[in-house]
Amino acid sequence: MKSHLSKTFLLISYGAPEVKEDVIPFLNNLLANNVDSAILSNRVAAAAEKYYNMERQTGKLSPLNKECQNLIAGIFRETKQHDNISLNIYWGNLFWHPLLEDTVAKMTNEGIKQAICLTTSMFDSGKSSKRYANALEKAKQKIGSAAPIFEMLPLFFDHPLFIEAQVDRLLEILEPMIPNKKLTPEMANSILVLFSAHSIPKSDLGCSNYVAQLRQTCLSIIEQCSMPTLSWELVFQSQSGIMEHWLQPDIKERVREIAATGQYQSIVVLPIGFFCENMETVHDLDLEIGELCCQSGLEFHRAKTVGTLPKICKMIAAEIIKQK
Repeated sequence: MKSHLSKTFLLISYGAPEVKEDVIPFLNNLLANNVDSAILSNRVAAAAEKYYNMERQTGKLSPLNKECQNLIAGIFRETKQHDNISLNIYWGNLFWHPLLEDTVAKMTNEGIKQAICLTTSMFDSGKSSKRYANALEKAKQKIGSAAPIFEMLPLFFDHPLFIEAQVDRLLEILEPMIPNKKLTPEMANSILVLFSAHSIPKSDLGCSNYVAQLRQTCLSIIEQCSMPTLSWELVFQSQSGIMEHWLQPDIKERVREIAATGQYQSIVVLPIGFFCENMETVHDLDLEIGELCCQSGLEFHRAKTVGTLPKICKMIAAEIIKQK
């Protein structure tokens, strides 16, 4: 007879506003420690307008919180298939409710001694990745020795199921365009896949393998698509500083260049650097890049993120069960 195992899992994400009244407080939390107070109000106002614009056009502020809830439900369903496993799941955010500090306090009060945790970031983006670790450490220090011990799951950028899920998302777009995956020379010359990831300051590159991990993932996806002549590029988006100081090429500038040369007719964007749908995928890609492509005479297609696909939930559940 198999022994029964009880495990605890903590999902850590950024958080997002769900109603208009949350936008400014959320952005103050997000930006307060990263910009000088003299320019904070301008940064907050500019970022808030993105959320308001997205709500005007889509009816919603951000899909991120719902994505996290769906991911949690999917992981729970996967672990329920194992009769000898019971899983407690908690969720904490860096910048909006449920806040990570509150979640760790709740876990402590409920007697949790140790937990496996995962962030909604599959790539090592240097200082940005450390935000999660630092926030978790701060939450533990606030509680003291009674706080649970946390074991962070590894980054999944090269996990077979993560790659398969990205391939599935890309093929959802490509299969109607390329019947039977038979890529003719004419198609190869007209379709460009842009693998998109969040830009980071170049100064962060010294403490991460961010670009190398992204390129490795791109190559693995193209290989598994079985369309080796498919044209693709890695681009970056959603930068919040001077362009020369952030990773390039910027997706907006690249789309403008493509439109000017007339080299391609169709742009397919796969946001590999984003695990879940959020403001950057909906506003910065669907709305901004979609509009730019329309104005430039380019056909625009955007693949969805992988965060809630069954393969992803299966991948995470298997890693949770594997942990001692």
